[in-house]
Amino acid sequence: MRVKCQSGLMGERRRLRVDYSDFEQFEAYSEIYNLAARLGFESAQDAWEANPVIESSVKPEDFRMVRS
Repeated sequence: MRVKCQSGLMGERRRLRVDYSDFEQFEAYSEIYNLAARLGFESAQDAWEANPVIESSVKPEDFRMVRS
């Protein structure tokens, strides 16, 4: 789903597992960009298992978990 992100840019809202091809890919990105922590999880594994709805754009600051 296309949404207007907090930065004002257009982005996407979807489940975490839809955005990444597998856990290994998400874990690698999470290590580089601290994604699990940005979502409020202790580890990439915890975030992957929870499969939250996320929102993001091309700006890293827009990566966040949303309640829907």
